[in-house]
Amino acid sequence: MNIIDEYESGLLTYQEFQKYIWGCGQRLINEVGLDEFIFYLNAEEGEYHEQE
Repeated sequence: MNIIDEYESGLLTYQEFQKYIWGCGQRLINEVGLDEFIFYLNAEEGEYHEQE
């Protein structure tokens, strides 16, 4: 389970998520894709990436 999955599942607060996502880098980008990673860097609390 990656940090985005943990956030979407409610296991992390928005503040915790924002703190940790900045340190995830290339491994998370490879796992979820650049578009989703960038979305979450800029997302507001309660916003979730729509799956295609």
